[in-house]
Amino acid sequence: MTHPHAKIGDHLFVYGTLMRAIDDNDMARLLRDNSTHVGAATMQGRLYTVSYYPGVIDSDAPTDVVHGDLFRLGKNAAQVIEQLDLYEDIGPPFEPPYEYRREFRTVHHGGETCQAWVYMYNWPLNDNAQIPDGKFRT
Repeated sequence: MTHPHAKIGDHLFVYGTLMRAIDDNDMARLLRDNSTHVGAATMQGRLYTVSYYPGVIDSDAPTDVVHGDLFRLGKNAAQVIEQLDLYEDIGPPFEPPYEYRREFRTVHHGGETCQAWVYMYNWPLNDNAQIPDGKFRT
């Protein structure tokens, strides 16, 4: 189920064009400027190449691990998430089913776990497009 609200202190796990190392993306800069980078993190899931960007889906296989960055949202959490939802084609003006859905997932960082928002891919994927090592590369 998609949870509509984000608040200060919530965590967000990103695995693609929003990662900290992406310099040429306005939304990645928005996230960096309005949150705290906690560090590298992982989650269980399967990563796919969708286009120039990736998408992640759930997986029960323990060997399916997605690598990314964990952020703690700051004082502008609601506004940042609203902008990121639009970037990820969620909600009006887009027609359902939306390309992504924002949901809580368990994320691992530094030997600990937390619940974090994750943009989960919501459209059919081509199995040939799976990224087996779970690491997005631009």
